[in-house]
Amino acid sequence: MKGLLLVFWFCSIQASAQDISGYWEGILRITQHDSLTIGMMIEQQGDSLSVVMDSPDQYYMDIATTARDWHDSVLNWKVADIGASFKGKLSADGQHITGTFQQGGKLPLTFERGHERRVIRRPQTPQPPYPYTEEDIRIREKGGRYSLINGTLTLPAGTPRALIILLSGSGWQDRDETIFGHKPFHVIADHLTRQGYAVFRYDDYPHAVFAKSTTFDFADGVTMIIDSFAHRKEMDTLPIGLLGHSEGSLIAEIVAARDPRVSFVITLGGVAQKCTDVLLYQLRAISTADSTLTPDEIDNSVELSARLYQALLKAKNEKQAADILNHTWEQISDQLTPEERERYGFTPQRKAAVIQQLVSPWFFTFLHLDPKPYIKKMRCPVLAIGGEKDLQVDAVANNALFSKYLKKNPKHQFTVIPNANHLLQTCTTGSPNEYGQIEETIKPDVLDIIFRWLEYRF
Repeated sequence: MKGLLLVFWFCSIQASAQDISGYWEGILRITQHDSLTIGMMIEQQGDSLSVVMDSPDQYYMDIATTARDWHDSVLNWKVADIGASFKGKLSADGQHITGTFQQGGKLPLTFERGHERRVIRRPQTPQPPYPYTEEDIRIREKGGRYSLINGTLTLPAGTPRALIILLSGSGWQDRDETIFGHKPFHVIADHLTRQGYAVFRYDDYPHAVFAKSTTFDFADGVTMIIDSFAHRKEMDTLPIGLLGHSEGSLIAEIVAARDPRVSFVITLGGVAQKCTDVLLYQLRAISTADSTLTPDEIDNSVELSARLYQALLKAKNEKQAADILNHTWEQISDQLTPEERERYGFTPQRKAAVIQQLVSPWFFTFLHLDPKPYIKKMRCPVLAIGGEKDLQVDAVANNALFSKYLKKNPKHQFTVIPNANHLLQTCTTGSPNEYGQIEETIKPDVLDIIFRWLEYRF
């Protein structure tokens, strides 16, 4: 879901004779079968240039990054966070900017004028002015070298009823958990703060740190947040709750199992199954909804992935995992026809990339995780909400395990929302392909359920 080419930059440049103001659009040909539309809105005012770039196919607009310069008809920018850059030259007729996009490899990219910029509608995204205050919070890593956690605290006008910390799902996420132009954590924070709760939402770790981190490292970060707020006089006596979405629920479970300061947990699309089971459910459910594979081919695809996961589970460390996976991959490949290798993705071209992903610190740790022992140690009330059509986490199966593993408490609540997907939007199929097409960010019913449960809790 990451690796987006979405740019905002504003910088002083040397004056140029050409005026490149306006909307530009180009097609990035990633593979023979995959492409990505990139839009670029440019405003030129004297010696200043502002450029806003979009990835409309992914429903991401106006996302900030960095840039270099515009000089001698050459536009040059860099997206530091994702290691991407573009350098292109304006054509003689002023209608094209042709150059090279680089991110890992190099790809040709030509922007041209004259396209209509797409408008992405997200009506639930809160707009200022707000009836509450916002405060930027920075928490430095233990050595004090840099800010590890950067977020926004929203505070109601009166004394807060509780502090709620929002924990995002897998993959690098910003504080709003922005996905396909939706900002679900901004919507949730706004709703709860209006109801009298202090809410803290934060960006994931800086990219270089995030790439080396695991679910347990993220849990340590939550503990740092709790410690930080414990030193604030006006908040040191507030009940503290964790609201986690997807993998964020697993992080909440780990923290709540070991920290008695956690007074309640809310999970959205929460995980109680073994993580291997979650990944195989995702593969089968999404393939069934979207894939051109036949039912038998889907069964085979799931079985082949399960063989890789089981091989990975035998490894004690990442080096051993790479050796085991390499051997297992070759075994599977030898058993498939050339057509089947192409069909199931067991090609030589994909091998290195897949194994690198599987042995990464995060994936290696995640695959070995079983939430059960952490859930059994939790002693606080839990609200678990899942979507009936969630194709990433089976809501019925996971809610049943929450109910089974948790110590009995009349304040627990386990709810499955009809016609809702993993983002808890009103949906048709539940496929991730619908996430960006749906204007609704989160069903209002879900926000009401959270509020009513908190009212009961307090």
